[in-house]
Amino acid sequence: MAWICALTNDEAKPDGARMRVIAAIAAVLLFGEQACAETYRFAITRNGDQIGTHTIDLNRTGAETTVSIATDLTVKVLYVTMYRFQHVASERWVGSRLVALNSTTDDNGTRHKVSVVTRTAGLEVEADGKAAAPLDRNILPASLWNAEVLRRPVMLDTQDGKVLPLAVVDQGSEDLKIDARTFKAHHYTMKSKYSQDVWYDEQQHLVQVKLIGPDGSVILYKPL
Repeated sequence: MAWICALTNDEAKPDGARMRVIAAIAAVLLFGEQACAETYRFAITRNGDQIGTHTIDLNRTGAETTVSIATDLTVKVLYVTMYRFQHVASERWVGSRLVALNSTTDDNGTRHKVSVVTRTAGLEVEADGKAAAPLDRNILPASLWNAEVLRRPVMLDTQDGKVLPLAVVDQGSEDLKIDARTFKAHHYTMKSKYSQDVWYDEQQHLVQVKLIGPDGSVILYKPL
């Protein structure tokens, strides 16, 4: 998992990360606001074998935060693709409130497109070309980068735009061992459309996700 702050100077960063740092410094010089970028990359594994990646890019400038999320995974059996999933989403936040969201998803051939904008009546959601009744402005997306979602009774599914009930079980703190690293993390079980376990570090950054697939396989999101 990589953390990139806009006012650092690290020549070893990848070109894309260095460009975000340069852009952030320019924002400070032009607008007098401190900008900061964070990148979190996860390997997605199934029963121990990597099947894809999950990336979260956060860019903060003043009170505004933009988030870009990309998930890409493929499950193959004897070199034959049995399942493919691709999801790309962007979120815009002002303070602690979501103000806009756009996502596209290809779930093994089933495609979804979701957009969320702020209106006077609340958050207006359009999913697959159909508009829904405005939602409470305080609803949070189920994108997991923001641990505040654990304290809400419902969440917005960013794949299909549906509102999902949410129950959370606090499993307590633990030393989480991932490959050769150990993280001090807090463990929660999220029960909704499906059950999944999530771990956040002491800074409330997502560290690991675990869920059980329909076929009983163990799916893990592990930091790269």
